[in-house]
Amino acid sequence: LKNSSKEDALNILIYTDDENYFSEFFQKFNFIKIISINKDQIEKWRGPLDFVHRAKIEILKDAAARCSGALYYCDSDTVFQNCPLDIFSEVNDRISLMHKSEGVLQDAEDSLTKKIYKFTTKHHFKVGSNDALAIGASTEMWNAGFIGISHKNKDILAQVLELTDQTYALYQKHVMEQLAFSYFLQIGGEIRPVDSCIYHYWHQKNEYQTCIDQFLEKFKTSLDCLNYFDQFLPPAKTDKTKEKKIFWRFFRD
Repeated sequence: LKNSSKEDALNILIYTDDENYFSEFFQKFNFIKIISINKDQIEKWRGPLDFVHRAKIEILKDAAARCSGALYYCDSDTVFQNCPLDIFSEVNDRISLMHKSEGVLQDAEDSLTKKIYKFTTKHHFKVGSNDALAIGASTEMWNAGFIGISHKNKDILAQVLELTDQTYALYQKHVMEQLAFSYFLQIGGEIRPVDSCIYHYWHQKNEYQTCIDQFLEKFKTSLDCLNYFDQFLPPAKTDKTKEKKIFWRFFRD
């Protein structure tokens, strides 16, 4: 996503290996561009260790080369609950966005983050000219289902990729790319959450996909989905939040 100011329309890039479907589905929206990526490109972006989340960084690098202005990335398993433009407008060279904080490494309560913390205490990394990069105990881990960065901060993407490759080579955990994003975005400024308007249902993918498939079986175009979005029935959230998830609302707003 690219948005140079709150008043500008969002330009949306959808990266997919099914260009025909998305081009037909969104044909009425000229601010949406479909970027076709094939199997070979996906495999290249996942890297020699086949790390699926590595492709996220490569996609952002590709989008940065295509767009001017800030970048706003979201995973496909996210839902806009209301118009995000107010939050998007907070992005500047000191402020970045990620989905939500998952806690400081040294204060970790969950087993995975405890393992990540233990790992970071044992290693230093060479990134760019820094041959002794240390991920400190006070580093805050942020969920990377959403990322918002300024035009200037696109330069960190190469460093994020380099740190991700090094950490994942040593310890193959699925959160290594978000550890790299979290580290670089907070040492250079402040990270703010977007979970007030974006719901990331990574823990309910199968349930959501069933509901989405049923909805799209009935409403086959984006305009139909907009007109009848109130008929979409999402699964009950497994967390304690109570807001109802509403698909497509950001188009209408």
